[in-house]
Order: sequence, then structure tokens, then C-alpha cells
Amino acid sequence: MKAFLTGIIFSIMLNASAQPDSKIFEFASKNNRVKVKQELIQIINSTIELPFVEKNYIQYKGAFWAMELMLYQNNNINIKIPTWISQLQFVNASMQWVLLEYLYTIYPGKYADLVKKNWNFLKTDKIKALALEYISVDKLDTSFFQNDSFKGSNYYRLFELQHQQKISTKLFTSNNFLNYSFLPNQTVLVSFQYADRNTPGYLMIRLSNGKWLSDANNKPYQFQQLARSITNMPYYLTNGNTPQGLYKLTGFDSSNNNWIGPTTNLQMLMPFEKDGKNNFFETQNVEQEYKVLLGSLADNTNLWQSYEAGKIGRTEIIAHGTTIPIDFYKSTTYFPCTPSLGCLCSPEIWDDNGKRIMSIQNEWISLLKQNQLNPNYLLVIEH
Repeated sequence: MKAFLTGIIFSIMLNASAQPDSKIFEFASKNNRVKVKQELIQIINSTIELPFVEKNYIQYKGAFWAMELMLYQNNNINIKIPTWISQLQFVNASMQWVLLEYLYTIYPGKYADLVKKNWNFLKTDKIKALALEYISVDKLDTSFFQNDSFKGSNYYRLFELQHQQKISTKLFTSNNFLNYSFLPNQTVLVSFQYADRNTPGYLMIRLSNGKWLSDANNKPYQFQQLARSITNMPYYLTNGNTPQGLYKLTGFDSSNNNWIGPTTNLQMLMPFEKDGKNNFFETQNVEQEYKVLLGSLADNTNLWQSYEAGKIGRTEIIAHGTTIPIDFYKSTTYFPCTPSLGCLCSPEIWDDNGKRIMSIQNEWISLLKQNQLNPNYLLVIEH
């Protein structure tokens, strides 16, 4: 996510500083929101008039991100999309990726026939996986690439696995984790999600005694948490939905990304990911180590998603708050949650002056600190 927000969009994000103890966060104020939205629309309108060629990559990357963020559409853009798709054969892999990600986000499956016609011009297996996911949204025949070397790639293997998992899913409830053999005698964060990521899930805190952290009335805490990326792409693709499985926790932090905001976030490592001295695995036998961590849950292939996604290159998934305007998503089923680019995101509300008036993110972070809980792992699991 950090690497994605670059160029002209990145300069807009830095208009305000991110101080973790600040009572007023100017970036989240009404005046600044109006200003930033106008700037983003200006960027979109100016960029779409430029030729869709590699020298304009930074501008198009920023414009596509802005349209994804705001779920932005207009007739002028719709007219240009077929031309952009026809240019796939002439542009590099980065340009192909940002266009296909944008199409998947805003127009899932709508231009599947046009993308299919350009299949032979796609540069990498990763891009072909995204294109195949896009084509499959429309349930078109995919036999057209049977002789493509892509079929032998890890990306195609994960494409097939992901669609098998949709068909056969073993579901869990919170009761499965009470006095359970999974990470025994450890405090564990469990993010329960739904197969349909348009429905927000919730975070629970399992204590080392095998019980859920509960309020004064012995009601277990549940904190709303969205595991849907704005793209809604599959877990194994960059900027896709949060993969199910284990994440190693490395501590609290405050982001300098204004769209994430100043509220304390939880830093997480995916399998195979390294962050300075931090490493998910402690041995060379990584598959066996991950299996041992899952314990009796290891036979659930869905819980190997973070392992597979990390192995193929996904990184930088954390649990954070948000300053993204909720108005962008009024028509969605996940409102007032705001999707990011694959992180676990808990909702926050900011008033016109930029003061945080509600934060589910801060609620569960504060409980961890108040109770001096230092979990080592977070599990994302569909139920």
C-alpha cells in the first residue's frame, strides 16, 4: 500500500502531517476533504485526455487510483475505456496492470470480451491471472488459453485453488476457538470475516486462558473490521482482499499516510515477509513451521492463503483506521466502513474540523494496551 501511493497523488496526501496524539487532524477536516476531492477529479479529467502510453504511466496510475478510491465514473471515461484496452498490446506490464486493476474495481466483467481479445499481449503471469479473474467474472469460456505456458505458473495454480475454495469452504464460529488447541496458552487476535467481503466482519481477542476478552457483562467484545480491498480482487493478487490465514504481529505504529490517519495501527507480517529484523519464520522449514502454528486447523486450505500470497510476493498488510471520506461508499453494503488496498480496516468518523469523534480502531487498540496484552499472531478466517 505504501509503495502504491506515489507521484502526484502522493503529493496531495502530504498536505497535512500525521501526528498520533493530535486532537485535530487537518487532512480529515471538511474543507480539506472538499479541496482534495476537487484536486483528484481535476487529475482524473486532465489525465484521461492524455494518450494511454507508457510516458504517461505516473499520471494514469494516479488517476486510476483516484477513480478506485472514489468509485468514480462518468460518460467521458466510459467512452475512452475500449480505446485503453485496445492499447494493451503497446504498453508495458505496469501500464497493463493498473488498467486491469481499475477495470476489475469499477467495471467487473463488463469488458471481458475486449480483455480476452488482448490476452496474447499480456506481459506476465500475474497480469494474466488478473485478466483471467476479470474474464471469469462474466463466466466466459476460458479454454482459449489451454496451450499458454501460464497454465504451469503459480498464479494459475492459485487461480484454480481460489475457485475450489469458494466451492468447498469449512466455516468456523467463535466457539471453535474456546479452549482450542490452536496456539494454546497464547493471546490471539481473530478477525472473523465473510466469504462475501462486501459484508464487514469483526475482530475478537482470545485470551491465553482460551476465553474471549469480554466487557463487564461478560459479553465478548466484537470490533467491526473490513477485510475488503477497494478492488475486491482475490487474495493472491497485489491490492486484493485480505488473505485468510496467519499474520505475525510486530507492534504498534503511527502512519505517515494521511488516508490511514494518525490513529495507532497494528503492524503485521505475512509469511515470507521481512521488515528490518522482523521475520515471520524462525526456521528454514517454513511449510512445517506454518503447519505447526495452525495446529489442528492446518488441514483447512483456506488458512494457507496468507502463506501462498506471501510466498508469491504480497506484503504490507496491516490493521489500521481511516480518514477516507465515508461518503464515497454510501451506496455500498459495507458503509460506513472504508476499504483500503487489502489491509484490515476499522471505521472512524471525523467531524468538520478534523476531530476524531468515533474510532473502532482506537477502541480495540486501547483495550490491548490497557490489559497489557501482547499477542504474537492474528488470524483472518471466514465464518
